[in-house]
Amino acid sequence: DKVMAVYDLWSEENRSFVRLAAPRYAAMRPLDQLSGASGLVLRRLSVPGYMAFSPYSYREVKADRCNWYFDVLAEEKTRITEAMVVTQAGEFVSPVAELECMYAPHYRANAGSAARMYAEP
Repeated sequence: DKVMAVYDLWSEENRSFVRLAAPRYAAMRPLDQLSGASGLVLRRLSVPGYMAFSPYSYREVKADRCNWYFDVLAEEKTRITEAMVVTQAGEFVSPVAELECMYAPHYRANAGSAARMYAEP
């Protein structure tokens, strides 16, 4: 089966040099397993009727997680999506995602509690 992992980020201000560490369930593998630059994203600004492109990010694929590195993470809402393939049946728990400003680590946030995933054959 294929599933879509969605990471909704919200920041009160623009932050520079931000890392999103998104661990994944043991039974999931990213559909695109190559690290590299990810594309531009069109997003709404807080001013009604205006849109802007979010900057490129670098996506690093590891065995247990994906890390995204942003030069600038724009204020307001940002959505990151990733297609995954479920590889085996069972019950799985994943650590929570973590967002951190690399040059000022006191600006950091974690996702809510980790949810369980049930995969059937």
